[in-house]
Amino acid sequence: MSFDWAGLEQAVQDQLTSFVRRMRAEHPDDRLYAAAVHAFHAETGSVIAWPLVGVAGERAVASAAGDRCTPGELRWSPADWPWQLDPGPAEDAWAARLEEAATADGGRRWEPVHARYLRTVVKACRAARRELLAEGTVGREFLVVAMDEARELVPRTLTPAQVRRHFPELDAEYRETARLAALLVGRRTRELIALAEAPPGSAALGREQATALLRAVGADAVPQVVERLAHARVKWPWAKLRSLCETGPAEADTALDGLNSRWPAVRCHALVILEGVRLSRARRERFTAGLTRLCREDPDATVREVAAGVARRTGR
Repeated sequence: MSFDWAGLEQAVQDQLTSFVRRMRAEHPDDRLYAAAVHAFHAETGSVIAWPLVGVAGERAVASAAGDRCTPGELRWSPADWPWQLDPGPAEDAWAARLEEAATADGGRRWEPVHARYLRTVVKACRAARRELLAEGTVGREFLVVAMDEARELVPRTLTPAQVRRHFPELDAEYRETARLAALLVGRRTRELIALAEAPPGSAALGREQATALLRAVGADAVPQVVERLAHARVKWPWAKLRSLCETGPAEADTALDGLNSRWPAVRCHALVILEGVRLSRARRERFTAGLTRLCREDPDATVREVAAGVARRTGR
């Protein structure tokens, strides 16, 4: 089944630009600083809902903050922005066609279709900003960003400089992940175990991220995880992590999910794992689609390099 990806991108772009123009006209005295595509919702194998579009102005966000919080706390919380655009009939029709494409072939196309949908939204955000800048509706400080719940799309939408300035916590995570990826496996595992036990907020990477990266290390992490298990007062998290790290063909789905991780080190390790695992036909298709995407579009140069090497060695 063919799908009009160019049409979908244009639909998102037009929705963004028209709403920004409308807010600019209705609130000429406010300084608009951002638009966001947000409230993404999808259920694997079934629903893909059209997201919301929010626009933020300095005065509007300060007014929404009121006495309950500071404007800074709402600055990049698009769900709390007062100016929101719900999908209309045209957008709902696009969502229905997208669901139909994603659930075709017994759901085997779900992952690649959903991943391409997210990439299309990112492209539309970039194109919308270029259009608004070119016509003078907004200034260069204005951002258009895709903001999913995990904020995995934020660095794909913005430049590294914009991420550093407006989302320093994401930049810190990215830099720490890149640093860990460059370490030898043994040292990386030791540092990740320490991060997994660190108090919340005390490090650039939290426990959830550290645990995900330990899982990505795979079987090489098992000896140190077993050692930590022996001395831990609360043993069940380490026992669970040990089972997740023992990677083999049965864990291929976890590795395939890792291709979409927000962390470059996880994406790299998933590529290496999947290169050496025998996959079913459906999993091979998912791997090939993910590998092609990482080769061409991943924002991290190391990930693109690793993906290109895997592609050459596997002939994909």
